[in-house]
Amino acid sequence: MTLSTIKTFPNEDNWRDISGLLTHLTEEPTYTPRTIAEQVILVTAGGSTSAYFYDDKASSWKSAAII
Repeated sequence: MTLSTIKTFPNEDNWRDISGLLTHLTEEPTYTPRTIAEQVILVTAGGSTSAYFYDDKASSWKSAAII
């Protein structure tokens, strides 16, 4: 593999690739996840999308805006 064949991240194509792997919701999650896969959620509300990550230590959800 050469440097020219490696995808750079983040870019729009890579984001579309991973967004299909994550759960999509329309409001902030309020449940306690049981698996690691449930700890990363995409939320689309009001025309914007945010990623939510579950913080095990604080037992709460943290959000990050996706630009």
